[in-house]
Amino acid sequence: MKGLRFCLVLTGCVWCGAAVFGQQTVAQQLAIVDEKLNKLSAEVEALQFNQRKLQEQVDDLQTQVVNLRKAGGASAASFDALQAQLRTLDAARERDKQIILDTLAKELASLSGSRAGSTGKPSSGEYVVQKGDTLTTIAKQHGVTVASLRKANNLTSDELKVGQKLVIPK
Repeated sequence: MKGLRFCLVLTGCVWCGAAVFGQQTVAQQLAIVDEKLNKLSAEVEALQFNQRKLQEQVDDLQTQVVNLRKAGGASAASFDALQAQLRTLDAARERDKQIILDTLAKELASLSGSRAGSTGKPSSGEYVVQKGDTLTTIAKQHGVTVASLRKANNLTSDELKVGQKLVIPK
């Protein structure tokens, strides 16, 4: 078998072969996937850390608002300024949350696409929710928007249940 390299993995007697013409072995592909997954995990941890810090700031500002109201010595302008800061921090927290979800969805779609070897979008129809699924990941996997998923399934929140059947719009 010229041009091919074969090896026998003694544990389980599994054969594996790789063409010498630039194709990656399964082990190399798994190493790449693991590297991407580790990088993604680090990015998610950093975003989650930032989100926790923002939440601490929001909690601190809310405590300040409560204390000012109890003291009764705060002006309307002080409340307005604190409320504006709260809105800014909440918006930043929501952006971070969306970045986390989008990044995860993108990487999961990329990883699942490379494992399956498929290049096309999954067909429309019905989808059964799996553990860890979000509307964002399902939408990206099927090439639809989250809004269209919500509308097609009459969803009023992002909450999904494992085993729940969703209609995937065309």
